[in-house]
Amino acid sequence: MEHLGRMYKEGYADISGPFGDDDGVLGITIYNVPTLKMADSLANMDPMVKAGRLTIEIRPWWAGKGFPLR
Repeated sequence: MEHLGRMYKEGYADISGPFGDDDGVLGITIYNVPTLKMADSLANMDPMVKAGRLTIEIRPWWAGKGFPLR
């Protein structure tokens, strides 16, 4: 949680949290970065990912122009 909080405070992530169902996907983080490579790099810095307790899947997502999440 500390990593995700830092990503939010530093402006890299706009939203992060768990899903309410039990389909095997635990949660989502929406990174506000210019490239998928940067999102991948930031997600892989998470200690839970480094420890092998979580795996990541990077997917592109866009909001409408002028529609900020923050």
